[in-house]
Amino acid sequence: MSAAADEQLVWSRTSTLALAAPRQCVLEVTGTDRLSWLNGLLTCDLSKRGEGDVVQGLALAQKGKIVSDVVAVVAKERVLLIVQRRTVDGLVASFEHHLMMEDAELHRGSDIPWFLHGPLAARALASAREAGGTGGVLDITGSGGAVVVTTSGGASEAAMLAAVHDAGGGVGDDAGWDVVRVLAGVPRFDVDFDDTTYPQEAGLETSAVSFEKGCYLGQEVVCMLQMRGHVKRKLVSLAVASADPPGAHTAVQDAKAVAIGEVTSSARAGESETRALAMLKYAFIASGTEVTVDGHSARVV
Repeated sequence: MSAAADEQLVWSRTSTLALAAPRQCVLEVTGTDRLSWLNGLLTCDLSKRGEGDVVQGLALAQKGKIVSDVVAVVAKERVLLIVQRRTVDGLVASFEHHLMMEDAELHRGSDIPWFLHGPLAARALASAREAGGTGGVLDITGSGGAVVVTTSGGASEAAMLAAVHDAGGGVGDDAGWDVVRVLAGVPRFDVDFDDTTYPQEAGLETSAVSFEKGCYLGQEVVCMLQMRGHVKRKLVSLAVASADPPGAHTAVQDAKAVAIGEVTSSARAGESETRALAMLKYAFIASGTEVTVDGHSARVV
């Protein structure tokens, strides 16, 4: 049985919260051109990355909308891509379509991706590496973190989990992660954004997009949005004056009770406050903007 969500939140802030990623799977890319080839397909810059680096990125459609979020783990002779499981068939087909003369091969792996959140995550990462696992530092929540790719039931997974428990942390679940990420303002694919969303709408342009690298699939649209204007809507974090988290799709209204967007996910933040992620019209995204959610006052934070 998983620990309660509030205990998982404590682990993520004081020790380590370990989360397997059943909705995600691993693609393995090998070959001497693996980094340069991937650099033309993903929004992140892999050109100067080396063994042990972990980078957040996105795979986009030609018109700039998100196909999948991606975490690239750079190993010695391969790159491991952690992608959304439900999008993997289309993603593989798209990648292979853009494989021309490059020395690169794409394989579907059976490894298990783990995300570690918390200030002591580096200890578990080091233990996993010593036992043969692959991974690196990636701080998604602002409290510290890492990514580890292991073989299910293997030595590296066992070493990682032992280090997590030794540090006073534990293994979490989806419910716990939703609390941790909403309070940290971290969006989730298929919950807060999906394949109808541009990177800027999901607020991922600073963490997952490089505007200094060369061309990649979907770049023209993304750069045009960034340099020449802005999107019509954007995901924001709301502080809601209610002890009861609003459900997904709950309307967000302005001072005149006109709908300006909707809640995508939420979590209780205290005795009388909730945090929510919501997709709002661009005119209302400034920090401090007062809105209402299900009759309760709220503000953009």
